[in-house]
Amino acid sequence: MKKMIPMLVGLSLIAVPMLAACGKTDTPNGAAPGAGTDKPGATAGKAPEKYDPPIELTTVNYSFPTTKFFNGEDINNNIWTRTLLEKYGIKVKTNWYVPSTEYEKKTNLMIASGDIPNFFAATPQQFRQLYEAGQLEDMTKIYNDYAPESIKKVMQQAGDTVLKSATLDGKLMAIPWSGVAKEGPAILWIRKDWKEKLKLPDPKTIDDLVAIADAFTKKDPDGNGKDDTFGLAMDKELGLAAGFMNGFGAYPDFWLKDSSGSLAYSEIQPQMKQALTKLNEMYKAGHFDPEFIVKDPNKVNESIGGGKIGMMIGGRGSANSPLVSLTPNQEWQAYAMPTVDGKPFMAQLPLNTFGYYWVVKKGTKNPEAIFKMMDFWLETYYYNKSEDVYYKYIVPSKEDSSAIWTYSPVKIYLPDNNIENYRQATAVLDGKIKPEDLSPERKKVYDRIMLYKGGQKNLWGEFAQNGPGGSAGIIDQIIKEDRFVPNQFYTTPTTTMAERNEQLKKLRTETFVKIITGNLGLDAFDKYVSDWKKQGGDLITKEVNDWYATQKK
Repeated sequence: MKKMIPMLVGLSLIAVPMLAACGKTDTPNGAAPGAGTDKPGATAGKAPEKYDPPIELTTVNYSFPTTKFFNGEDINNNIWTRTLLEKYGIKVKTNWYVPSTEYEKKTNLMIASGDIPNFFAATPQQFRQLYEAGQLEDMTKIYNDYAPESIKKVMQQAGDTVLKSATLDGKLMAIPWSGVAKEGPAILWIRKDWKEKLKLPDPKTIDDLVAIADAFTKKDPDGNGKDDTFGLAMDKELGLAAGFMNGFGAYPDFWLKDSSGSLAYSEIQPQMKQALTKLNEMYKAGHFDPEFIVKDPNKVNESIGGGKIGMMIGGRGSANSPLVSLTPNQEWQAYAMPTVDGKPFMAQLPLNTFGYYWVVKKGTKNPEAIFKMMDFWLETYYYNKSEDVYYKYIVPSKEDSSAIWTYSPVKIYLPDNNIENYRQATAVLDGKIKPEDLSPERKKVYDRIMLYKGGQKNLWGEFAQNGPGGSAGIIDQIIKEDRFVPNQFYTTPTTTMAERNEQLKKLRTETFVKIITGNLGLDAFDKYVSDWKKQGGDLITKEVNDWYATQKK
């Protein structure tokens, strides 16, 4: 008899800040997370090199927007599945395959039915539900005995909280889909032509940012003689405000250690009120499109593409997507996020996962096989330097960037591999290494930079990200100086989080938007804090600190 689990309620991932403009954002559209780097030394494990006879493992999967199949292939018959069978004796059968936007709902229905495959990517809430239902394999000994050093090194580089987040009651119950959160600090993007026309200085402080926004709003930067431009992009969910809030030391949907040593919710601290106060001043000064209260990011992008907005707080990859497509003939420049006191920006660092955990069904034969597949993924995607392999397993050709790599049934990401594109390109530009020493992915980035420098100005996005003075260089400096503020709560959602999260999120967004637009006074923030506590916040705080107490033992 299959063990039934109650239908899961949709929940924003605790691993990803609700307001963050980054997080698991560097690869949601199928853009490769960065390929070709130096491989750790050991590869072994105690599993056979090849299972004979072959074993079969079932899973479920989702497609990225850039996933494309060729020559009659599908998710069960492609270069990745054939190689896993031929090289390792692992036959992967995908029971169903849906677009990424439908995956969580589909897995909720699957879990509720009690019929789960041998392995799949589960959200934090699903992971907790499955664990409490006793449906997951304990991976502690399996990981210690079978995981090769390549995988263990990725987990170590991702940060010690990553594996800890998958450890429940002292047992490793899943393998985290490690992410690229360290590449995610907020970046301020400014239209170069507007800034140069108005002869504005580089921003260092929040007040500098506000001064630029004021000039872009009131000094007709597009020269059309109309009062129709705005200083800073803003959206109805305030995702585009997260980096601005960070500049005040306010971190949306984060748990930080307070002066007593307990964990406190960042959104109800005085720094958040200070950030909202400044945003309200900017709104009153006309720095935001007043219609932002009904615009999602796609609608905001339309305004940017229409030449109406001069600054946007985004991430490392914002130049190539969406800015190049929105303003192909107008370049934007990356700047480190300004701060209220002018001190170096401290970046919000969520749990460094891609929002999922690789779970293995209890009783699955050969559960160690998941590590064979992960190691093959790392070997092929990240550590390969052969162009033949690259155009066989990653993308089809230099002209076609369809995401063949998404066929892989398991994936884990290196934490700062896109930043390594910048490091390697810089090393070539500085004469420290030769272009031919680069892996195919790195070489592609370097070649695009050189084409831009040679006059192909439509490639300005590549230069703005990975060239000198670009966004990747800003983040590389943050990484080198360890200027991160990590989320101190890194386990699966608590009971009350699961029950009240959507309600509290709605309360937060509605209140903050009304404070910014002046429909509520600044004292409404104090009422929000009180309401948040009464509507579940106090219970969540207790649950969070009860968990935190177990981590300090």
